[in-house]
Order: sequence, then structure tokens, then C-alpha cells
Amino acid sequence: MKSLLASIVSAVLLMQGCGGSAMSGSEPLSDSAEVRATPIVARVDNVPIPVKGSDNRFHVVYELTLVNFTGGTASLQRLNVLDARSRAVVASLDAGQFAQRLAVASSRSSALAELGPSQTGLVYLHLTFDDPSAIPATLTHELTLTLNGQPVTETVAPTAVNPPTNLVLAPPLKGGRYVAGDGCCDSIRHVRATLPLNGHLYNGQRFAIDWELLDAQGRIHTGDPKVLQNYAIYGQPVFAVADATVIAAVDGMPDSPPGALPANIGIEQADGNHVILDLGNGHYALYAHLAPNSVKVVQGQRVRQGDVLGHVGSSGNSSEPHLHFQVSDGPNPLASNGVPYLIGQFVSSQRGVSTEAFDQAIVDGQPLALQPLDGSPQHVSALPLDLSIVDFTH
Repeated sequence: MKSLLASIVSAVLLMQGCGGSAMSGSEPLSDSAEVRATPIVARVDNVPIPVKGSDNRFHVVYELTLVNFTGGTASLQRLNVLDARSRAVVASLDAGQFAQRLAVASSRSSALAELGPSQTGLVYLHLTFDDPSAIPATLTHELTLTLNGQPVTETVAPTAVNPPTNLVLAPPLKGGRYVAGDGCCDSIRHVRATLPLNGHLYNGQRFAIDWELLDAQGRIHTGDPKVLQNYAIYGQPVFAVADATVIAAVDGMPDSPPGALPANIGIEQADGNHVILDLGNGHYALYAHLAPNSVKVVQGQRVRQGDVLGHVGSSGNSSEPHLHFQVSDGPNPLASNGVPYLIGQFVSSQRGVSTEAFDQAIVDGQPLALQPLDGSPQHVSALPLDLSIVDFTH
């Protein structure tokens, strides 16, 4: 039987065509650097940007790409995220937690923390810190796994960490009782919405929020759920979050019927009627799923903070009326990466109890089950976290 190292080397040579040259994109090694076989190759493609959440903690959200560069199945036992300088463990996932955060191929998550032969997976990581001074300048990742029955430990994928975001925006809506649906940082429908586009992986929705509105009784809609106007948020005006330039303004698409996502919708129609603002400094804000014939601006127009851009609808890839709002690092909302931002001022003292309760409230029109939040309800320069009930009137 070959040794583990021999098996790895054989696999690498086979995949390289038995040549002796270094793999494309490899980092040069110093003469004194130790060379180790790492059967799992890993990288962080997007340098994480911390964000202050409405819990007054700092959140670091990013993806770790893993590639099994062997012909065997790798069973992933543990992932430790380390401060690269001090080697202190800042977060740790056991095998079960690893499986919950690992997406392989088209599957959102794996039943087991495993990578098959030549298989690639994404680990969706979320770290929290009480204070920005505690955030390491560089992170690295220690993997513990078994391969062909043999234990392996490797340290891979060092990544810098940017300073916390200082991008402060005005709210995209006005009034109270808004629900920050599918928001940062563990609700999977946005945070894990990675797409393969133009030969790259992008996650423009990493910090996106689907805003819903509760009526005075805490309901998302009343009466027939098939009637768009029965949703509390339908027709609400949306506002420019900053002085900006309109780079896209699409109108004229019909609302999608409530109850399910539309079938066979093209990628170019996913955002429905929408507006994209160039905020400057490489930041772009998307307002998606606007009502037909409601867009008030045109491409190339300059807008001021607080200007009305359109009204909430359900056009495009939408199963009920809501405002999808995100900020990304490129003008195309899909072929770009989501970046965090801060809302200048808002009030929040409650949240929905769970994503399941949020989904059920959309289905049955009953009041959303809520729970109180700790701390002051007054928030300045923070990102509303998932399912927060937010008041923008102050």
C-alpha cells in the first residue's frame, strides 16, 4: 500500500499531467520554508469586511473555498479559525457544525462534512467580536480531517481582514414595523446565494435584506394572499440612501403572482423592475422587485438622499411583495460581491423568533411571533440583523 504522501503526490502529478512545474497561482517559497502536502487546498477569494450589527457586536462574514485534490474522500472533522499572528483560536466548528456550513456542488448544505474525490465545497463562515480591536488583522484556517483512514491536519488559506465598514447610508424605507427578512448573518437564502457567472463565483447578496412590513396587528398581509395590495408593504415608496447617480432604472415588468417563485425566469429578469445607484467609491445599491410603472428615475440622473425612486412591488424573481436591498462592489448586482453597510439611525427592540415563523406569517397572514431584543432600542450606524423589527421614523 502506498503511503498517504505518496498517494497525494501521485494524484497531484496525475492531475498536472506528470510535469514537474509548479501549479498555476502558487506562491513562491523561501529557501527555509517547510514544504508540506496539503490534500485539501483552500482559499478565501473575498477579503472580509467586518460590520457593526444591531446587537452592537462586530460580524465577519466570508466564504472559505475547499478543494479535495485527491482521489479519496476527505472526512472533515474540525475547522479552527486562527489569529494568524498569535495562533489563538477565534472560532471553531466541530464535524456537525462543519456540515451545516458546508455547501458542495448544487447542494446548499451537506449531510456530512465530506468532500469526495476532486470535489469543491464552500464553507460559509460567520465570526463575531465584541470590539473591533479584537478582530485579527489576518486569519488562517486549521483543518483536521481523515483521508483514506489516516488523520491529516493542515493550516491553509491565510486572509487579511479589512477594517470595519464605515459606509453609512440613510434607510431605503420610511416608517415603522419593517422586518429585516433573510438578513445578516446566518439566514442562508442571501448569505449563501453564491452564483457561478462569467467564469467566477459571486455572492452579491451576502448582506442583502428582504424588507417586509407588519401592520398594526403584526401581520404581513390580510385577506386573500393572492392579492398584492393586501400586503402591508405593497406600494410603499423607496428612497435614495445617499446622493448618487442612477446607473440602471428598469420598469414595465409585471408583478409576479404571490405564493411561489415564478418558473423559468431568466437571469436578466431576476431583479424585476429595479433601480441601481452608484454611491461612489466602488459601492452600488440595488432596489429590486419594484411595482410596474412606479420607477421615478432614469439612467444617468443624479438623485439626492431621500428622493423617491419607486414603489415596492413583486416583479421579477419574487414570491410576494417586498423590497430587496443590497450593496455590492460592482454595477451588476449578480456579477459582483455584496459588501456590508450601516444605517445611520433606527429603532429596534424586537425580532421575529425564527425564519420558519417569518415564512409561516407570509403563508397564513397571522401575526409574526416576536421576541424582545437585549440592549438599547436606539441604534446609530449599525446594520439591522436578521428578522429585526425596525422603525425608521426617528
